[in-house]
Amino acid sequence: MTDNPTLLRRGNLAPLLLVNLGVAMHATIWYMATTAMPSAVEELNAAAYLSWATSVYLVTSILGGAMMAPAKGRLGALKAMVIAGFVVMAGGVISAIAPSIFLILAGRALQGLGEGLLVALSYALVRELFPNALVPRVFGSQAVSWAIAIVIGPLLGGWLTEISSWRAAFVCAALLPIPMQILGWAILRRQKHVVRAQEAPLLRLLLLALGVMAIAAADRLPHPFLGFMSVLAGFALMALVLRLDRRSRTHLFPTAFPNLRHPASLGLWVLLLMPLSEASVYVYGPYILQLHRGLTPTMAGYFGAIHAIAWTVFAIIVGPLHARWQNAAILSGPAVLVFGLAGLALTLAAQPLALVALSMVLVGIGFGVSNAFLNQRVMAAAQPGQEDATAGAIPTLGGVGGAVSAALAGLVGNSIGMDRNLTAEIVSRASLALFGGGALVAALAAWLAWRLLDALKARSPTPRQTQDSPDSSTRLSQRTPK
Repeated sequence: MTDNPTLLRRGNLAPLLLVNLGVAMHATIWYMATTAMPSAVEELNAAAYLSWATSVYLVTSILGGAMMAPAKGRLGALKAMVIAGFVVMAGGVISAIAPSIFLILAGRALQGLGEGLLVALSYALVRELFPNALVPRVFGSQAVSWAIAIVIGPLLGGWLTEISSWRAAFVCAALLPIPMQILGWAILRRQKHVVRAQEAPLLRLLLLALGVMAIAAADRLPHPFLGFMSVLAGFALMALVLRLDRRSRTHLFPTAFPNLRHPASLGLWVLLLMPLSEASVYVYGPYILQLHRGLTPTMAGYFGAIHAIAWTVFAIIVGPLHARWQNAAILSGPAVLVFGLAGLALTLAAQPLALVALSMVLVGIGFGVSNAFLNQRVMAAAQPGQEDATAGAIPTLGGVGGAVSAALAGLVGNSIGMDRNLTAEIVSRASLALFGGGALVAALAAWLAWRLLDALKARSPTPRQTQDSPDSSTRLSQRTPK
């Protein structure tokens, strides 16, 4: 007889809940914070630092994810989980009691660090706690948890902000790791652990983080020339990371990156540029809708999450696509993203909210229809011996793209006046610059997607495309909170 284990049998329920809690907690806190931040910066008169909250969070999430393997190897899964949970809790508490924006930024950095480790640990534990036959279904359940959290996060963050204050939202966020810690102790305390020393590329990751923050800090410097030099220094640090990585024994990125000829590199560029184009959606979307358009925190939060909901829905819809349609999905993704961002550039400031929602949906569709197939093509085109580096580069570059985009959005927005009292003229100009600029970046991603498919065709005139759609773990693990 063929062994066909059942995911929902009694012995699997607690482990299933555990590996879903990390993903659900991460997404919930992300959307709670996104919903609460406009009220926080308004109260603290700190709109100039709104984008920093996104940049520091995404950067430290990358660091946390990279630290999972060495932390798990040295401490074991349980201790790593408990410690990371306390880091997330500390970040929430610090943000909740912060008298100034700088402590909120410190709290967001801690939240990102702890959540990055917990999410990576949730993925790693799937293969330890479940038989191979169940792994795809477990990852599928995590995709469902992510979708549910997208609904809960804005509701919870907005409701707490409205009935109390934004500080209550961060207090609630500080409590969310507790169920995972308790359940982790119950499941993992008897698990034997053999200490395994592993190294993380922390120097290169720290240089990446410094590069992002150098860009974010540029408009806070006393002279425009110093700001310009800070931006140059930020990109120079990123270039240094690529150079150091190429010479290292273990790679963050495949050695083909960042050239524009190898298919894996072209695909990674697309996966970098698409998040790079859309950070303004979650940096300034809820902020404009709440403080300029007059929506409640809850409604502004939900508008900010529309694109994430559309992403999830359309990723599920296109998952079963036959191989002959997947190339069309890859090309249409960034193209639809262009139209969504252009729509926001024209509608967010003053047009009917139904048009704003439609533009948000188009942004989400752009990611949802193409992301999984892009991931599949990139990993299939990996250079021999660099499969792990190529797969690992996908979430890293997605996080870097979002963090750099948030930093640049802050520079542009503040230069136009988004750090002052919002007027119709300021919001209109900022929308055109931020979202219109994002549409241009998405157009570049669309061109590179065409180059990618052309390069794949040139390598193999009759490419063997897999008939199986990518499993939901690929779709979920490459998402930016975004």
